[in-house]
Amino acid sequence: MRATLIVYLLMVSCACVKLPSNFQKCYRNQPDLNECLLKATQNGISQLTRAYDEVNIPNLHPLEVSEVSIGAGTGPVAVAQEFKDCKLDGFHKMKLDNVEFYFKGKSLTVAGTFPEITIECQYELDGKVLLLPIKGTGPSTLVLKNLKVAGVFDYEEKMRKGKTHINVVSSNLTMDPELVSYNFENLFNGDKQLGDNINRVLNDNWKEVFDDVKADYIKVVDRIIVQLFNNFFSKVSQEEALD
Repeated sequence: MRATLIVYLLMVSCACVKLPSNFQKCYRNQPDLNECLLKATQNGISQLTRAYDEVNIPNLHPLEVSEVSIGAGTGPVAVAQEFKDCKLDGFHKMKLDNVEFYFKGKSLTVAGTFPEITIECQYELDGKVLLLPIKGTGPSTLVLKNLKVAGVFDYEEKMRKGKTHINVVSSNLTMDPELVSYNFENLFNGDKQLGDNINRVLNDNWKEVFDDVKADYIKVVDRIIVQLFNNFFSKVSQEEALD
């Protein structure tokens, strides 16, 4: 399988800036650091309904992504999924369960739930799903309900002008939705009966369909999270954020 993602968040710059005043600050030596990080991160995520250009963070309500490619699976999804002009919404509503920095090991762990992620794109499909032909181009909507995610992000530290900047170099993300719903419009050149039947089959068998290509969706979400993290810490030093 293959997954590609093209998203323009902002150009990374080495200029160091202060943490926005409406973002809560924690101190790495405080005894309740992890509790503070959890509250601060939760508060920060909820505010990402506008762009913060000064710290390289775009508006997440919605996040606009120009292209996403999901490769064909090895089971029931025998079709590559090509998406363009996507709008991903719901990242700003994440409910965090855990946020921990391990400074000695240089890693960050995050766990939480997105109540609902909506992905609206222009799609192109030509292949088979569950042995049934599927073909068409047009608008599509994918909704992931109660999406649980957990990730470990390993980072390196780089010194710039006497300040420590963090950059994620590897990550391991898991992702499990409670429910996935699909709607592909204009299947089979607008044949409503065929299109409705295929959408019904996809939704009736959502878990089997989604699990076959889940690894590629994980790669897309992982790359978004890593890019947001790296963009932020390219601007805000560890000293400014956590000291």
